[in-house]
Amino acid sequence: MKPTEIQLNSPSGLKLDLTNYGATLTRLQIPDKHGVLTDVVIGLANVEEYTSEDYKKYNFCLGATIGRYAGRISGGGFSIGENFYELSHQDGVQLHGGKHSLDQQLWLVDQMEEGDTPFVLFSLKSNAGDNGYPGNLNLFAKYQLENNTLKITYTATTDAPTVINLTNHAYFNLDGQGTTHGNELYVNASRYLEVDERLVPTGRILNVEDTPYDYTEKTALHFKGHYGLDTPFILEEGKIKASLYAKHSGIQMNVTTNQPAMVLFTPQDFGGLKVRNSELFQGFPAICFECQNFPDAPNQPHFPSALLLPGETYRNEMSYQFEIK
Repeated sequence: MKPTEIQLNSPSGLKLDLTNYGATLTRLQIPDKHGVLTDVVIGLANVEEYTSEDYKKYNFCLGATIGRYAGRISGGGFSIGENFYELSHQDGVQLHGGKHSLDQQLWLVDQMEEGDTPFVLFSLKSNAGDNGYPGNLNLFAKYQLENNTLKITYTATTDAPTVINLTNHAYFNLDGQGTTHGNELYVNASRYLEVDERLVPTGRILNVEDTPYDYTEKTALHFKGHYGLDTPFILEEGKIKASLYAKHSGIQMNVTTNQPAMVLFTPQDFGGLKVRNSELFQGFPAICFECQNFPDAPNQPHFPSALLLPGETYRNEMSYQFEIK
């Protein structure tokens, strides 16, 4: 079965392109301050490229749905009660649910509606034992446009105790070209998780004050003296959890979520991967806002629980609201 292309259009002018391969966001076009459509999400030239072995080896997961567990799990697995579940891993660490996970599956298109608030609903069944995880998992990914906002909602149920942590891995560049260097970033977080050289949380929770991770006030992004962000921030009360502003396009994006953390990731480049319009991008071309639970929570008892039990429903809500400044 080949991947399906889907486009949603909002009355306010947003255009969203998706594919059921990985329940992936492939393109998002927003009118800039001059009314010109700006492609603010980095993707590939066509949906067939997402299924290629050449693309998979880079593991960038452009715009994909990530899971069963977003981020890293250490120790080769995790325990539920007295049962240890060994995960597929590399040197004891699993990243983003392991190989051939949710981002590399063909999801079903369950429902799609046009109109003032168009949406598409994808579904997938992840069988018990996939990459080591227990429980048969029923998953749903909903993408909806509402006025000038993209809403993404993930839900899941299980028939056996398991852990879950989903997110979307869209790479944003609000100018549609160049670099994120100089973009103004705000993050509603006074604390972050310390990580080791493998980017696994050590368990220590640190204050952002007097560190390169202090974005409690709008701050121009710069990458001098460090390698960019791949950092789990602990979110605080308040509707807006993060915002990004690009002066060239005049586009500001406000991020909200019901999740306790957000991993910000700023790749230095895309290596040898040829993304769409790759010639337009420079160093640090994008930033990811990965709304999720704490990485490695199944192995850190003082982190928020990632446990999902039969009869419960996992729900991850995130929204990206756009305005012109």
